[in-house]
Amino acid sequence: MYSDKTMRSAMFLLTVLIVLSAPPCFAEDPLSQAEAIRNTVGTTMKIQKKNQKTEAGWADEQTKLETRYTALEQKKSRLETRLARLERLLHLEQEKQAEGLRKKAEADRIRNELSSYLESVLSSLEEQAKGDLPFLTEERHARFDSLKALLVDPAESAAEKFRRVFEALQIEAEYGNTIETVQKNIDLDGKETLVDLFRLGRVSLFFLSMDKQKAGYFDPAAKVWKALPKSANDALETAIAMARLERTVDLVKLPLGRIVKP
Repeated sequence: MYSDKTMRSAMFLLTVLIVLSAPPCFAEDPLSQAEAIRNTVGTTMKIQKKNQKTEAGWADEQTKLETRYTALEQKKSRLETRLARLERLLHLEQEKQAEGLRKKAEADRIRNELSSYLESVLSSLEEQAKGDLPFLTEERHARFDSLKALLVDPAESAAEKFRRVFEALQIEAEYGNTIETVQKNIDLDGKETLVDLFRLGRVSLFFLSMDKQKAGYFDPAAKVWKALPKSANDALETAIAMARLERTVDLVKLPLGRIVKP
Protein backbone atom coordinates (compact mmCIF):
# COMPACT_ATOMS: atom_id res chain seq x y z
CA MET A 1 0.00 0.00 0.00
CA TYR A 2 1.28 3.46 -0.94
CA SER A 3 0.63 6.62 1.01
CA ASP A 4 -1.48 9.50 -0.40
CA LYS A 5 1.65 11.65 -0.66
CA THR A 6 3.44 9.03 -2.79
CA MET A 7 0.40 8.63 -5.05
CA ARG A 8 0.12 12.38 -5.59
CA SER A 9 3.84 12.67 -6.47
CA ALA A 10 3.49 9.82 -8.95
CA MET A 11 0.46 11.49 -10.57
CA PHE A 12 2.38 14.76 -10.85
CA LEU A 13 5.32 13.09 -12.62
CA LEU A 14 2.93 11.18 -14.88
CA THR A 15 1.24 14.41 -15.87
CA VAL A 16 4.59 16.01 -16.71
CA LEU A 17 5.63 12.99 -18.76
CA ILE A 18 2.35 12.96 -20.66
CA VAL A 19 2.71 16.61 -21.46
CA LEU A 20 6.33 16.24 -22.52
CA SER A 21 5.65 13.13 -24.58
CA ALA A 22 2.65 14.59 -26.40
CA PRO A 23 3.13 14.74 -30.23
CA PRO A 24 3.96 18.16 -31.57
CA CYS A 25 1.09 20.14 -32.98
CA PHE A 26 2.00 21.50 -36.37
CA ALA A 27 -0.72 24.11 -36.06
CA GLU A 28 0.90 25.68 -33.01
CA ASP A 29 4.04 27.67 -32.45
CA PRO A 30 6.75 25.90 -30.42
CA LEU A 31 6.89 28.86 -28.10
CA SER A 32 3.17 28.64 -27.44
CA GLN A 33 3.54 24.94 -26.84
CA ALA A 34 6.31 25.54 -24.28
CA GLU A 35 4.20 28.20 -22.59
CA ALA A 36 1.28 25.81 -22.35
CA ILE A 37 3.52 23.19 -20.76
CA ARG A 38 4.85 25.72 -18.27
CA ASN A 39 1.31 26.76 -17.41
CA THR A 40 0.27 23.16 -16.95
CA VAL A 41 3.27 22.43 -14.77
CA GLY A 42 2.69 25.62 -12.75
CA THR A 43 -0.94 24.73 -12.22
CA THR A 44 0.02 21.24 -11.19
CA MET A 45 2.58 22.58 -8.70
CA LYS A 46 0.04 24.97 -7.21
CA ILE A 47 -2.36 22.11 -6.80
CA GLN A 48 0.44 20.09 -5.22
CA LYS A 49 1.29 22.91 -2.80
CA LYS A 50 -2.37 23.37 -1.94
CA ASN A 51 -2.68 19.64 -1.32
CA GLN A 52 0.41 19.72 0.86
CA LYS A 53 -1.04 22.59 2.92
CA THR A 54 -4.32 20.75 3.19
CA GLU A 55 -2.48 17.60 4.23
CA ALA A 56 -0.44 19.54 6.80
CA GLY A 57 -3.67 21.06 8.15
CA TRP A 58 -5.23 17.64 8.37
CA ALA A 59 -2.14 16.27 10.15
CA ASP A 60 -2.23 19.19 12.60
CA GLU A 61 -5.95 18.68 13.18
CA GLN A 62 -5.37 14.96 13.65
CA THR A 63 -2.67 15.71 16.25
CA LYS A 64 -5.00 18.08 18.06
CA LEU A 65 -7.82 15.53 17.97
CA GLU A 66 -5.52 12.78 19.23
CA THR A 67 -4.31 15.06 22.04
CA ARG A 68 -7.88 15.95 22.95
CA TYR A 69 -8.90 12.29 22.77
CA THR A 70 -6.06 11.34 25.10
CA ALA A 71 -7.06 14.10 27.52
CA LEU A 72 -10.70 12.98 27.42
CA GLU A 73 -9.65 9.37 28.02
CA GLN A 74 -7.63 10.48 31.05
CA LYS A 75 -10.52 12.59 32.31
CA LYS A 76 -12.87 9.64 31.78
CA SER A 77 -10.50 7.41 33.79
CA ARG A 78 -10.39 9.97 36.62
CA LEU A 79 -14.17 10.33 36.59
CA GLU A 80 -14.63 6.56 36.65
CA THR A 81 -12.25 6.32 39.62
CA ARG A 82 -14.10 9.12 41.39
CA LEU A 83 -17.46 7.52 40.58
CA ALA A 84 -16.29 4.20 42.00
CA ARG A 85 -15.13 5.97 45.20
CA LEU A 86 -18.42 7.86 45.50
CA GLU A 87 -20.36 4.63 44.99
CA ARG A 88 -18.37 3.01 47.81
CA LEU A 89 -19.03 6.03 50.04
CA LEU A 90 -22.71 5.91 49.14
CA HIS A 91 -22.82 2.21 50.00
CA LEU A 92 -21.15 2.87 53.35
CA GLU A 93 -23.55 5.74 54.09
CA GLN A 94 -26.51 3.54 53.21
CA GLU A 95 -25.20 0.84 55.55
CA LYS A 96 -24.70 3.43 58.31
CA GLN A 97 -28.20 4.79 57.76
CA ALA A 98 -29.69 1.31 57.87
CA GLU A 99 -27.72 0.55 61.04
CA GLY A 100 -28.87 3.84 62.54
CA LEU A 101 -32.50 3.03 61.77
CA ARG A 102 -32.05 -0.44 63.25
CA LYS A 103 -30.51 0.99 66.42
CA LYS A 104 -33.27 3.60 66.68
CA ALA A 105 -35.95 0.94 66.34
CA GLU A 106 -34.18 -1.20 68.94
CA ALA A 107 -33.82 1.80 71.26
CA ASP A 108 -37.53 2.60 70.86
CA ARG A 109 -38.41 -1.01 71.66
CA ILE A 110 -36.18 -1.04 74.72
CA ARG A 111 -37.52 2.35 75.82
CA ASN A 112 -41.11 1.14 75.59
CA GLU A 113 -40.33 -2.09 77.43
CA LEU A 114 -38.30 -0.21 80.03
CA SER A 115 -41.12 2.27 80.55
CA SER A 116 -43.60 -0.56 81.17
CA TYR A 117 -41.14 -2.30 83.47
CA LEU A 118 -40.45 0.85 85.51
CA GLU A 119 -44.17 1.51 85.85
CA SER A 120 -44.66 -2.03 87.17
CA VAL A 121 -41.78 -1.58 89.66
CA LEU A 122 -43.23 1.71 90.89
CA SER A 123 -46.69 0.19 91.17
CA SER A 124 -45.27 -2.67 93.25
CA LEU A 125 -43.45 -0.25 95.53
CA GLU A 126 -46.58 1.80 96.04
CA GLU A 127 -48.69 -1.26 96.80
CA GLN A 128 -46.08 -2.48 99.26
CA ALA A 129 -46.03 0.92 100.96
CA LYS A 130 -49.81 0.83 101.37
CA GLY A 131 -49.59 -2.43 103.29
CA ASP A 132 -46.41 -1.44 105.12
CA LEU A 133 -45.90 0.10 108.53
CA PRO A 134 -47.05 3.73 108.65
CA PHE A 135 -43.68 5.48 108.74
CA LEU A 136 -42.51 8.44 106.65
CA THR A 137 -45.90 8.31 104.96
CA GLU A 138 -45.90 11.81 103.49
CA GLU A 139 -42.30 11.54 102.28
CA ARG A 140 -42.85 8.19 100.59
CA HIS A 141 -46.12 9.21 98.93
CA ALA A 142 -44.49 12.41 97.66
CA ARG A 143 -41.66 10.33 96.17
CA PHE A 144 -44.10 8.01 94.42
CA ASP A 145 -46.11 10.94 93.01
CA SER A 146 -42.92 12.55 91.71
CA LEU A 147 -41.89 9.29 90.02
CA LYS A 148 -45.30 8.92 88.39
CA ALA A 149 -44.95 12.37 86.84
CA LEU A 150 -41.40 11.58 85.78
CA LEU A 151 -42.31 8.36 83.96
CA VAL A 152 -44.86 10.11 81.71
CA ASP A 153 -42.60 13.10 80.98
CA PRO A 154 -41.30 12.77 77.38
CA ALA A 155 -38.56 15.30 78.04
CA GLU A 156 -36.83 13.03 80.55
CA SER A 157 -34.39 10.41 79.28
CA ALA A 158 -34.90 6.70 79.84
CA ALA A 159 -31.64 6.61 81.79
CA GLU A 160 -32.86 9.26 84.23
CA LYS A 161 -36.17 7.47 84.71
CA PHE A 162 -34.35 4.19 85.36
CA ARG A 163 -32.00 5.87 87.84
CA ARG A 164 -34.78 7.57 89.79
CA VAL A 165 -37.00 4.48 90.05
CA PHE A 166 -34.16 2.25 91.21
CA GLU A 167 -33.04 4.93 93.61
CA ALA A 168 -36.52 4.76 95.16
CA LEU A 169 -36.29 0.96 95.15
CA GLN A 170 -32.96 1.15 96.99
CA ILE A 171 -34.38 3.60 99.54
CA GLU A 172 -37.35 1.32 100.22
CA ALA A 173 -35.03 -1.67 100.58
CA GLU A 174 -32.76 0.20 103.02
CA TYR A 175 -35.70 0.85 105.32
CA GLY A 176 -35.45 -2.82 106.26
CA ASN A 177 -31.87 -2.39 107.53
CA THR A 178 -32.20 0.81 109.56
CA ILE A 179 -33.73 2.07 112.79
CA GLU A 180 -35.32 5.44 113.26
CA THR A 181 -37.11 7.48 115.89
CA VAL A 182 -39.34 10.52 115.38
CA GLN A 183 -42.00 12.39 117.32
CA LYS A 184 -45.44 12.23 115.81
CA ASN A 185 -49.12 12.48 116.68
CA ILE A 186 -50.95 9.16 116.48
CA ASP A 187 -54.51 8.08 117.24
CA LEU A 188 -54.64 6.45 120.67
CA ASP A 189 -58.12 5.52 121.85
CA GLY A 190 -59.67 8.03 119.48
CA LYS A 191 -57.43 10.91 120.58
CA GLU A 192 -54.43 12.50 118.84
CA THR A 193 -51.46 11.92 121.09
CA LEU A 194 -47.84 13.04 120.64
CA VAL A 195 -45.47 10.09 121.08
CA ASP A 196 -41.97 8.91 120.26
CA LEU A 197 -42.07 6.43 117.40
CA PHE A 198 -39.35 3.81 117.09
CA ARG A 199 -39.01 1.92 113.81
CA LEU A 200 -37.10 -1.35 113.84
CA GLY A 201 -36.36 -1.91 110.17
CA ARG A 202 -39.59 -2.97 108.53
CA VAL A 203 -40.34 -5.47 111.27
CA SER A 204 -42.08 -3.38 113.92
CA LEU A 205 -43.12 0.15 114.72
CA PHE A 206 -43.38 1.02 118.41
CA PHE A 207 -44.57 4.07 120.30
CA LEU A 208 -43.74 5.46 123.74
CA SER A 209 -45.76 8.26 125.25
CA MET A 210 -43.95 11.43 126.19
CA ASP A 211 -44.45 10.68 129.91
CA LYS A 212 -42.98 7.18 129.37
CA GLN A 213 -46.13 5.61 130.85
CA LYS A 214 -47.66 4.11 127.73
CA ALA A 215 -46.00 1.92 125.13
CA GLY A 216 -47.36 -0.02 122.22
CA TYR A 217 -46.91 -1.15 118.63
CA PHE A 218 -48.67 -0.90 115.30
CA ASP A 219 -50.62 -3.94 114.17
CA PRO A 220 -50.31 -4.00 110.32
CA ALA A 221 -53.05 -6.61 109.99
CA ALA A 222 -55.64 -4.63 111.98
CA LYS A 223 -54.15 -1.22 111.02
CA VAL A 224 -54.40 0.00 114.61
CA TRP A 225 -52.09 0.87 117.49
CA LYS A 226 -52.10 -1.64 120.30
CA ALA A 227 -50.76 -1.30 123.84
CA LEU A 228 -47.86 -3.27 125.27
CA PRO A 229 -47.39 -4.27 128.91
CA LYS A 230 -45.47 -1.75 131.06
CA SER A 231 -42.60 -4.23 131.23
CA ALA A 232 -41.68 -3.21 127.67
CA ASN A 233 -41.40 0.51 128.54
CA ASP A 234 -37.79 0.44 129.74
CA ALA A 235 -36.52 -1.60 126.79
CA LEU A 236 -38.33 0.67 124.36
CA GLU A 237 -36.94 3.77 126.06
CA THR A 238 -33.43 2.31 125.73
CA ALA A 239 -33.97 1.53 122.03
CA ILE A 240 -35.15 5.08 121.37
CA ALA A 241 -32.09 6.51 123.13
CA MET A 242 -29.79 4.31 121.01
CA ALA A 243 -31.57 5.41 117.83
CA ARG A 244 -30.93 9.04 118.84
CA LEU A 245 -27.28 8.18 119.54
CA GLU A 246 -27.79 9.23 123.15
CA ARG A 247 -26.27 5.98 124.42
CA THR A 248 -24.06 3.18 123.18
CA VAL A 249 -25.49 0.26 121.29
CA ASP A 250 -26.61 -2.61 123.45
CA LEU A 251 -28.86 -5.64 123.27
CA VAL A 252 -32.50 -4.80 123.80
CA LYS A 253 -35.33 -7.26 124.23
CA LEU A 254 -38.43 -6.00 122.43
CA PRO A 255 -41.72 -7.85 122.06
CA LEU A 256 -41.75 -8.42 118.31
CA GLY A 257 -44.48 -11.02 118.51
CA ARG A 258 -45.23 -13.25 115.56
CA ILE A 259 -44.20 -11.96 112.11
CA VAL A 260 -47.15 -12.22 109.75
CA LYS A 261 -46.93 -11.67 106.02
CA PRO A 262 -49.11 -8.68 105.06
